[in-house]
Amino acid sequence: APAPYRGGHARCAEFEKVRFAALPASEEEVRELGALWGEDDGLVVTGGDAGEEAFKRLARGRRVLHLATHGFFLGGECRGEATGSRGIGGMVAGPRAEVRESPLLLAGLALAGANHRNDAAAGRDDGILTAEEIAALDLSGVEWAVLSGCDTGVGALAAEEGVLGLRRAFLIAGARTVVMSLWSVADKPARSWMAALYRARLERHLPTADAVRAASVELLRSRRQAGASTHPFYWAGFVAVGKWR
Repeated sequence: APAPYRGGHARCAEFEKVRFAALPASEEEVRELGALWGEDDGLVVTGGDAGEEAFKRLARGRRVLHLATHGFFLGGECRGEATGSRGIGGMVAGPRAEVRESPLLLAGLALAGANHRNDAAAGRDDGILTAEEIAALDLSGVEWAVLSGCDTGVGALAAEEGVLGLRRAFLIAGARTVVMSLWSVADKPARSWMAALYRARLERHLPTADAVRAASVELLRSRRQAGASTHPFYWAGFVAVGKWR
């Protein structure tokens, strides 16, 4: 197999200053999902082991890829991290912004080492997995790519091309279905939604569209019963694209 592509990342001065906060619920999430899969079928990689090199080495040939981490989309304006979310504060294009970078450099995921990316040597993995790097991988065996982070379905809108970001990158790489977020998602509700998604898929054997709906309905119902806010922000942020079975 060819060596994994090691791309750069967008030249955004404010992005260089961003530091990604810990997401306690994300580790709980992947361990809970790993238990659903079972030791023989699931591989859980967390902490310092969950870096770019590990993803590029282990992702090929997997039926399901689940990434619970900070996601981002960069535009013309960069702002700081939003506390308690799996994003970096809604990096969106301002009304006068001109995007000059490759659109696939503007979206990505923060993996192990991302907070030390400025110290990475040239040509070495820096902890930022960009959409451009993902698009260069062979993920043709992946049935589900589940991106459990903020703004993982957001990207640059290009005429006649649609939205260019993580969604497009995983589909280019060969993933059949991408489950992604349309906005910043809170850490704990995201964990609850993902657990409901996989229970619907693995235990009830629902097709993708029905599993996504079931997860949203379950989270909405549980929040209503608990007297918590039922605003769509908490339960409707994730959608799926691609093959619906």
